[in-house]
Amino acid sequence: MRRLMTWCLVVVGVGAAPAAAHAQFGSFGQNKIQYRVFDWHVLAGEHVDVYFYPAEAAIARVALSYAEESYANLSRRFNHDVRERIPLIVYASHSHFEQTNILPFVPPEGVLGVTEFMKRRVALPFRGSYAEFRHTLRHELVHVFHLSIVSQQAHISPTGRVPALPLWWTEGVAEYFSGGQESRDDMIVRALALAGRMPSIEQLNATYSSVVYPLGGDLHRFLGETYGDWRVALLYSTLGKFASFDEALYATYGRTPSQLTREWHYNLRQRFFPEVVGRRPLTVAARLVADLALKPVATQRPDGGIDILYLSPRSGYTDIYRQPLDGADRPTVVLRGERTPELESLHAASSRIDVREGILIFATKYHDRDALVFWDLEHGKLVGRYQFDELVSIVSPSWSPDGKRVAFSGLTDSGVSGLYVFAIDDGTLNRVTSDPYEDLDPVWLPGGDALVFSSDRTEGGEYGARNLYRVSLGDGSITPLTSGRWIDESPRWDADAARILFASDRDGTFNLYSVDTLGLARRETLLDGGVFDPVPIPGDDRILVGGFENFSWAVFTLLRDSTAHAETFAVAPESEFGKWEWRELADDRVAQIQASPYRRRFSLDVAAGGSDVGPGWGAAQGAQILFTDLLGDHAVAASVSMYSRGGGIDDVLSNLNGNVFYLNQKHRLNWGVGGFRLSGIFFEQGFRRVYEETTGGVYGMLRYPFSRFMRIEGQTRFEFSNRDDGDSQIIRGDPQRRGFLVSNYLSLVGDNALSLSTGPIDGTRWNVTAGVVGDLSHAVFENWIGTADLRKYIRTSQQGAVALRAYAYASEGTRPRAVQIGGSWMLRGYPRFGLDGTRAWLLNSEWRFPVTHFVTVGFPFGAVRFPQVQGAVFGDVGQAWYGNAYDPRILGSAGAGFRVPLIPGFVLRMDVGHRFSLRGAEATDTPYSRRFVDLFFGYNY
Repeated sequence: MRRLMTWCLVVVGVGAAPAAAHAQFGSFGQNKIQYRVFDWHVLAGEHVDVYFYPAEAAIARVALSYAEESYANLSRRFNHDVRERIPLIVYASHSHFEQTNILPFVPPEGVLGVTEFMKRRVALPFRGSYAEFRHTLRHELVHVFHLSIVSQQAHISPTGRVPALPLWWTEGVAEYFSGGQESRDDMIVRALALAGRMPSIEQLNATYSSVVYPLGGDLHRFLGETYGDWRVALLYSTLGKFASFDEALYATYGRTPSQLTREWHYNLRQRFFPEVVGRRPLTVAARLVADLALKPVATQRPDGGIDILYLSPRSGYTDIYRQPLDGADRPTVVLRGERTPELESLHAASSRIDVREGILIFATKYHDRDALVFWDLEHGKLVGRYQFDELVSIVSPSWSPDGKRVAFSGLTDSGVSGLYVFAIDDGTLNRVTSDPYEDLDPVWLPGGDALVFSSDRTEGGEYGARNLYRVSLGDGSITPLTSGRWIDESPRWDADAARILFASDRDGTFNLYSVDTLGLARRETLLDGGVFDPVPIPGDDRILVGGFENFSWAVFTLLRDSTAHAETFAVAPESEFGKWEWRELADDRVAQIQASPYRRRFSLDVAAGGSDVGPGWGAAQGAQILFTDLLGDHAVAASVSMYSRGGGIDDVLSNLNGNVFYLNQKHRLNWGVGGFRLSGIFFEQGFRRVYEETTGGVYGMLRYPFSRFMRIEGQTRFEFSNRDDGDSQIIRGDPQRRGFLVSNYLSLVGDNALSLSTGPIDGTRWNVTAGVVGDLSHAVFENWIGTADLRKYIRTSQQGAVALRAYAYASEGTRPRAVQIGGSWMLRGYPRFGLDGTRAWLLNSEWRFPVTHFVTVGFPFGAVRFPQVQGAVFGDVGQAWYGNAYDPRILGSAGAGFRVPLIPGFVLRMDVGHRFSLRGAEATDTPYSRRFVDLFFGYNY
């Protein structure tokens, strides 16, 4: 997997910015929506099959050519050939990529590509940048080679297994073999090195955050430069001989991890320490205005004061904040993002905001594509929202000087980036640039007849270089303002200096520069850290900038410093601007390949089996299998189990259970059908009784997402059932029922919650379900049910929250269904099967707070790192009864506990508390009046 490091380090900087949970299963979870049906085709190369849809035909041929070139390069480097063909699935935008069914979750915007390990599928979006696309493609192919070699080594290993490789190794070698570090990666390594906070290899082995990308890439750079790249292949080819990664590392490089750490850190000091001379840290040269903030903009209030607006993920969601430039007023939230479909994503890592005369403009994802939004700051309301059929992405809108037009960068459905101007009065959209280059961050020049923008249409642009250009809106002519194999980005017009401010990494670190309209540029700052997104402050001698300092992002103000203008630069006359082409399109081998329509073929994903024995009851065996097609749009699941009570073959066959289910996720409306047979002796939890049943039939399900945060689900089942409830007193009819049943259930689900590894910490979840089971043979309602489950999470700190839950249940009919409210996940401190009824309600409350992020303990055999620990104080109350036998007891519990995440989504929870009754001690059974200690493994509500 490759991530966008500039955004991921926001997470590193805050220490625990929560991430949204995107589960596609269970009662809750946010939705993955198939907004469009892709007409998939295949280009078959020698080793790689590229899957694409017609709108991105040119990108597909580029992908195939570069994939085959990368395969040849990596095959030589690893001295290995991948036996299976490599599926490469390409999307023309990240919005399309988010609809993939290859992954069980919605890939966040920071994820640029993934390699799925079951079927070795590679999937990635093209986002307008040729250099980024090629880098990501090769990065993911390195993972394919890794999986292939590790699998081969496991087969030939005497033990059948190989030591696990740490994340820094796998992601680092993928970065290193894909072209090495970019300046933003070096910025992170440099900051850690200068602060004396570089981790050791032993510490990196236990690190699973996104920081392993830049650090792993730099460590591989050092190992390659010092010991030779060929040792990477040597380690892989001998991996099966060793019991641990440290042993394999020592055998390959002849150094222990500690020795390699010392050599690497010394190399970093040699690289970075001399550069400190003459540079001032950003925190010394500038004044901090807002912590954990991005993409600032300044606006003048009616009283003459200056306010700043910026994007920030400090709440866990990305919101837009406003605060005075000078003064002690706390920032206020202008817009709360990522909670509703209208503001699903504010693109904080890539898109700037702008403001003019109290109207804020920004881009946000709305359904399947971006929208250009106009927001009235004074009245706090939406005054305009525009979407364009031809554009899937909108980036960095900018007001024109007359306030009648907006310029922005857009990405078409075919993946082509360009500049656009939107006229507000008549709603027309005009394309300014039309070519294969990536054009970003447009800003208007005075007069409104030209734009300045950043583009890769420069010499070295195919490798990631970007320079500034001026385009005339009259004749469309484009003129370079800067040139060089570096990144010049984020231009802004500075009216006071009559120059264009911009950020550039031309000396290896991002600093502030300016250029006039003729192309004469100069350095404005010589700082250590990183300076981004400069914004002039109206009528002020300061400049607002986004900065990277102390391993996080923030907004600073810088004084204009005339002493920093020692260097001037001009556009090189020999610049080869706009001359490079997508060279893969000239590959004759790819040009001659004919695309063929995608044909659905199922292959095995999972196969599992198990058995169990119940003394005095019998034995059971079972197996499950799952098949899906390559694109994950279609799935077939089957299971079979047999239960035997010690009889012969007739006993086994009469208790044979089976289920087959087909699921179609190709369209927005997901649907599935299945058939089943169920036979045996069963235990009904609510009534705590044993019954015998043989039933079989068919069922279907529908699932329709209204948005990422809300969906409706339905299920219907038709079956023939033969059930014997014995002498149950609950049944309002014949305890032996034989007949046809039809069941219908409908659920409405909402979820915009954010989660830490220990559970949800912000947002809301709710589920309302109604169902009815009809006995067609006897013309009665067997039962109906209704449930409501509402959960609210209120933040008290970055990693703390109050979690509230309200639950209600009711059922009626000839065979009503009971629910149990005891147990660790409901009413804590009470037996799981101890409190039940056909009517029930429950209230949970819990304050969750951090205790430790993680703890590392040293032992003689090495260091052991324990995961983060979360503390909690809780209180629960609930009541359950049967419709004809009301139980007046309202039982409760209160106490404290700890939560430790073991695997994603699951926690080990220990609660210590005291049980109580709100109806007095005389209404409470003696066993429930005691203190309790409860251990639980599973989801945290």
